[in-house]
Amino acid sequence: MAGNSLGIPSFPSSNSPQRIKGDGSSPARVKVALSPGRSLMDWIRLGRSGQDLTSVNGQVLDVTEEELSKHNTQEDGWLSLRGKVYNVTPYMEYHPGGIDELKRGLGKDATQLFDEIHKWVNAESMLEKCYVGRLCTSVKNQRKASTASKSSISSSKLSANGTINLTNLKPPEPAGPVPPKFDWYQTNKCITLVVSTKWSGMTSDMVIIEKTCKQLLISIFIQDYTFTVHTELEEEVTNDYIVKVQKDSGKTEIFLPKVQMEKHWSSLGKSLDNHCSYKKTSESGFRQYNSKIISVSNVNHDTKLFCLQLPEGCRMCVPVGYHVHVHHHISGIEIVRSYTSVIPSLTEDKKLCDVDDGRVVHLMIKMYTDGALTSWLNTLNIGDCIKISNFDGSFNRQYLSSSHHLIMYAAGSGFTPMIRLLYHSLKQDSTIKSVKLLFFNKRKEDILWKDQLDELAIQHKNRFEVTYVLSGEDDTWTGYTGRIRPEFVENFIPKSESDVNRLVCACGPIPFTKEVMRLAKEYGCQDSELHAFLG
Repeated sequence: MAGNSLGIPSFPSSNSPQRIKGDGSSPARVKVALSPGRSLMDWIRLGRSGQDLTSVNGQVLDVTEEELSKHNTQEDGWLSLRGKVYNVTPYMEYHPGGIDELKRGLGKDATQLFDEIHKWVNAESMLEKCYVGRLCTSVKNQRKASTASKSSISSSKLSANGTINLTNLKPPEPAGPVPPKFDWYQTNKCITLVVSTKWSGMTSDMVIIEKTCKQLLISIFIQDYTFTVHTELEEEVTNDYIVKVQKDSGKTEIFLPKVQMEKHWSSLGKSLDNHCSYKKTSESGFRQYNSKIISVSNVNHDTKLFCLQLPEGCRMCVPVGYHVHVHHHISGIEIVRSYTSVIPSLTEDKKLCDVDDGRVVHLMIKMYTDGALTSWLNTLNIGDCIKISNFDGSFNRQYLSSSHHLIMYAAGSGFTPMIRLLYHSLKQDSTIKSVKLLFFNKRKEDILWKDQLDELAIQHKNRFEVTYVLSGEDDTWTGYTGRIRPEFVENFIPKSESDVNRLVCACGPIPFTKEVMRLAKEYGCQDSELHAFLG
């Protein structure tokens, strides 16, 4: 069956920004509604006010672990991130993940917890005004670690003369999986890099190429790991890269056309940092690209579609269902928001060339008048730049290839992950027999790309069905009204049978998404048939 192993018990609490651990991939992004006057811009204004947010009158302290542990309540909460201690008491009500989630890190080193949720966020700039001091690791804990190390040796058998009998020592744990095999060859016209990933789920989307002059950096994402090719090439290559992947073996070939054809290379070039390294993707961090706006258009009254051109020499095809992070600094604070990559149209195939080539990224973004980031994005024009990260996400395209029925539930801007699912399912994957979209909005004018969806339903009348549901009052509306309820599951999801492979996807406000998942499970859907996009 398709999907990730996501069930209702896997959901965090309603106030938690934890990502859902479904298929061994990254956790899902979760935010909660903040009270009026508690937006990010309100937090920035509080930081500018001159009010002491440290609780120690601005002193810089050396904080012991014992002292840190005393500050573990909502009324008096400190936590440590990367060796720095912050008083997060005044930040509690501004935290987008909710108070309960922030309380999980109080009184201790919360670095690991933070990295599991949003490693890409610059916490130092966000909490700068709350800085208390440095965390001092206790001598007791240092000795404890040292003693544990020594005891592992002393517990092994010693020979008569007191030397260690190496035959009784356990072999060291392997550092990780064996890196894929890497090789290269050349013809008169082209350099070809070959990486044997041995992953049946490998696609060309999982390869990011960056080139500046002769410096080449290639990141190949293989499940939870990243294989890196980093070299200063012997000679120049063009930017007309081609990436091909063998479906079953995962063998990945990257073709780099030579600038000087017919010239024989004596070697690939000089190896640079991390060349042929194989690390967990979660430990690799995010790279950022200064991308130029080449078009911006209104989708409806409060949503815009941005087309961003990646830097010259960069190729990044964002995988279906994945997102990128948009970065911007406001008053010294780095603001980061995640947006799902979309395509420029559901009905005009000719617009997709640059998307397929990995030269551009399209983002559909709802503009909030009080939004810290969107109030800036709303002022941008063609030629301006937006800094975005490399992609992140957990959706596996194999979910689609093993499904016969795709049922999508979207609310508002939660439609964005469904755009490429729709296009892929209807125009690129013939194995899916039926595709259904239930699109929830407040008003008719809020519906994104309604004309295109209606046209798509006509083009694929035997495979695609779209149903609109409005929650606001509209005397002229004759369709479904209200909110998500059992009938929208029972009447639209096929019953479970031996020959029915279903994939149910949902995205929208957290309560909406949770309710879809709950009703689907209640109806009989298994964890392997569910995928929630949370953001």
